[in-house]
Amino acid sequence: NLVDIIQTIPYADIPGFPVSTVAFHKGNLIFGRIENKNVLIMQGRFHAYEGYSMRQIVFPIRVMKLMGVRKLFLSNAAGGINLDLKKGDLVLIDDHINLLYGNPLSGKNYDELGTRFPDMSEPYDRHLKELLQQQAKKSGIELKKGVYAAVHGPNLETKAEYRYLKVIGADMVGMSTVPEVIVANQ
Repeated sequence: NLVDIIQTIPYADIPGFPVSTVAFHKGNLIFGRIENKNVLIMQGRFHAYEGYSMRQIVFPIRVMKLMGVRKLFLSNAAGGINLDLKKGDLVLIDDHINLLYGNPLSGKNYDELGTRFPDMSEPYDRHLKELLQQQAKKSGIELKKGVYAAVHGPNLETKAEYRYLKVIGADMVGMSTVPEVIVANQ
């Protein structure tokens, strides 16, 4: 087992945490260790299509920051737009296109959480991307790179929407990740 689990806390037991309603999202925050590093692992996330506000969606990221988390690894399941991508491919998000309604930074800004206007010109840390690519190569794992488009959902896209997403530069499409990335950059 890669993670030595120290404590599992159901989201419902954490004040202010939304409760995950998506199938296969177990709804737990796990505190554990991987080798000599402390880790927090979310078993499930929150989406706008579930009825959550942007602030609710990113609440766990803010909690992690206040707990001292300094590196964030996000994963998701996405649909492929780029025909070079096949079902099951691992793709490193190199950049994104935010087509979600609203922004998690709208409303009152709390300066202690970061600037109201974070620089999003490079939202995914260059050094961490390079490390992931090196480790994948070293492990013999094919890791592709692409641009992720975030849409509201929950329905999947029409043929015309897929064509539109391809034209604007998306390689993949999904319904999460971008709000968390925005707040992590903040």
